[in-house]
Amino acid sequence: MTPAPDRPGRHSRTARLLPALVVGGMLVLAGCGSSILGTTSTTSSPSSTTASGSSPTTVPLSGEVAVAFPVVSCVNPGYGGSSITSRTGWKPSILVAPVPTSLAGKVTFYTDGLHTVLGPTGWTCALVTPGTGSSSSSSTTTTSTGTTGSTTPNTATDGPTSGQSGAIATDGSTTLAVYPSNDPNPPTTGPPAPGTEGIFATWASTGSNAGVDLVCPFFTIPSWQSQQAGCSTTKPTGESSNALTPDVTQVTDPPGVVGSLAASGGQGVVSGVVLFPQVPSAVSYGSSLAVAAESCALANSALCPTVLSDFEVREFPVPGRG
Repeated sequence: MTPAPDRPGRHSRTARLLPALVVGGMLVLAGCGSSILGTTSTTSSPSSTTASGSSPTTVPLSGEVAVAFPVVSCVNPGYGGSSITSRTGWKPSILVAPVPTSLAGKVTFYTDGLHTVLGPTGWTCALVTPGTGSSSSSSTTTTSTGTTGSTTPNTATDGPTSGQSGAIATDGSTTLAVYPSNDPNPPTTGPPAPGTEGIFATWASTGSNAGVDLVCPFFTIPSWQSQQAGCSTTKPTGESSNALTPDVTQVTDPPGVVGSLAASGGQGVVSGVVLFPQVPSAVSYGSSLAVAAESCALANSALCPTVLSDFEVREFPVPGRG
């Protein structure tokens, strides 16, 4: 499988915002007397010095300030685990972001050159490829090799056929998984099994069944569009959702609930967000719009609010073709 093509609008938006963010972040940090590198301490005494006489890295402000965190390249298992590089060639080594300074050294950015997600430091990021049993929610599916075959989804074993669980690793979607590097069964082939620890981010467009599957349980779309994709607008029993804005919905799958989010159904809570830009005319006519979703299934769930918040800001819906 080759890396997903760049989406018009999204990268150009990032390119416009990144310089301003970097400059703004440097100014904030310069004013605080702090290094921009994510190796900060939480001391509040800017006058203290080391034995050599140089000032240590200090952060007189608590909470969220712009700090630079390292960036690791995602890999493509289908190409021998080589690093993924987008057509733009963008491969940053650090990114400035308003992440709590207390997480310096604990979190890292992972990127394929187009999409970027936040995750625990020292983990691995990989492109998720279709695997045995992976299928779209429609009765037929086309794999990355071009073969077509009939599928009969089994919600008891495969999970829901809608939401991220239905869209992940299907034709028309791109998914990155960030998971522990020592995982004996890396979640890089097909949807992750219930209880798999990791962060899973999926991008698609409503011009594909995968994109419709991603959003149909949480947003209003034309009935013909949901029927064509074969997705269900009914959320799994036990799953809860909350519309943070008209474009962003927060989703929670409690322990044991095999819900819309990837890796749900295990012993821990899986939280996530679904993003769908509400452009009235495009939504009403079923036009193609870029959509995205991220699920956070971590043993240390305290990291999830920051992980998901960064994803919301970084991928916040803007009008654009999928």
